[in-house]
Amino acid sequence: MANKGLKRLAFFVIFLIPVGWYLFLQLFGSNKFALTSILPIPEECGEVSEISVLYTGDSLGANQTNYLDRVTYQAKTKNIPFRYDQTGLFNCIQVEQELILANNEGVWGVYDLNREGVDQLLTELDILIIQKSYGKGTSR
Repeated sequence: MANKGLKRLAFFVIFLIPVGWYLFLQLFGSNKFALTSILPIPEECGEVSEISVLYTGDSLGANQTNYLDRVTYQAKTKNIPFRYDQTGLFNCIQVEQELILANNEGVWGVYDLNREGVDQLLTELDILIIQKSYGKGTSR
């Protein structure tokens, strides 16, 4: 008799709690993220026509080179231009970080070349790609 109660308890814990939690999150949870442009790019600074990741930094350490390689790889797989700042955009908009996420609407984010900055950049890049694809008729 106790064995039957143990089986019911195991069934409840293994199946019903996760299903209940899933249904609760479907009903009351929201998974909406949106980025806003943090600053416009003045005309005298040049123009970034499409979503791009720009970087600056002359002498990089081993860790920074690894982080830069990670950003390069992710940008390449997403078909996002990854460019060195040759126009002086970083100086023009007075940004001291090493990475910028920008397009023709402005700068979406500035990031340090460290683990936290690269993680944030890659997450916000995915959000921005999805956000911009909504206007092209894509829905999720």
